[in-house]
Amino acid sequence: MHIGESSRGAEVVREGGPLWRRSSMCGNESECLEVAVGHGGVLARDSKTPHRTPVRFTAPAWREFLHAVTRGELAGS
Repeated sequence: MHIGESSRGAEVVREGGPLWRRSSMCGNESECLEVAVGHGGVLARDSKTPHRTPVRFTAPAWREFLHAVTRGELAGS
């Protein structure tokens, strides 16, 4: 496994498969959402359980999810 820092400051985790990225806001926390962007859309996983099957989003669904989070529509969900 390779862990480094991308040009945008987000941590990059590479395990021979998708290029997993973790927000720089996570710092040294081990409880973060990790995402990998590919041709089939966006994969998301919990950093505490990287061995589990990730959730797959289409690009439009991922954008809508991010907009909903930004608008606070998912608070308390």
